[in-house]
Amino acid sequence: MRLRQIALASHDLDGVTHALAEVFGLKVAFNDPNIHHYGLKNAVMPAGTGFLEVVQPIAEGASAGRFLARRGGDAGYMVIFQTDDAEAHRARVAALGVRVVDDIDTPGYRAAHFHPADFGGMLVSIDQQRSAPDHLEPFGDWWPAGPDWRAARTGTVLDLVGLTLSHPDPDALAARWSTLLDTPLDPADPRTLTLARGRVSFCEGPDALTWIAGVDLKVTDVDDVLDRARADRLDVDDDGVLIGGVRFRPVA
Repeated sequence: MRLRQIALASHDLDGVTHALAEVFGLKVAFNDPNIHHYGLKNAVMPAGTGFLEVVQPIAEGASAGRFLARRGGDAGYMVIFQTDDAEAHRARVAALGVRVVDDIDTPGYRAAHFHPADFGGMLVSIDQQRSAPDHLEPFGDWWPAGPDWRAARTGTVLDLVGLTLSHPDPDALAARWSTLLDTPLDPADPRTLTLARGRVSFCEGPDALTWIAGVDLKVTDVDDVLDRARADRLDVDDDGVLIGGVRFRPVA
């Protein structure tokens, strides 16, 4: 299994994508018209071999709008994993009592979105790109990013390498995700799931909600990224730069 995409929710899609472009040199590859039926518009940006997505509610009652109201502002919204057999994972996870809230089944793509409450408070999808037989191929096809996403790649970010979730009981959430993702916890760090590509870590959070506390991006020059963030007068500290309600940490 591979960590492939992270989505942020915001009422200011253009502002968040602009900040990601200014700090990390990212470009928008795709605006997916198919998500309008969810009451959303979006932008997907290649981040090395992974992707960052920003979604904005455009219709009354959109689930992302309710999410933003509960969170009180911008926040990490969704985590998407890529696998070589989404159908098998869907059946396995559903058998554990997890509700499937959306199914995508096309000749080229298979995905299941799982209810946030059953993943400890985070919307999760396990996807398969049927046109890419090796799901670990670094720059394989990725339907959510459109057919021309490779042309939007830039040289500053090399990979999406890590995700940190905060929760009031991180050990319980780590164990839950270990079961749901069928991935053992790291014996050296029982709050970390090491995937075939990427990792998910868990930390203690300040309230009862589950938050995407941090995203690690492998970059060519950490100091340059942080200098850009300071020049844009963004919130920068030892844990990275705050964009869209998430701390993005540039790592070498």
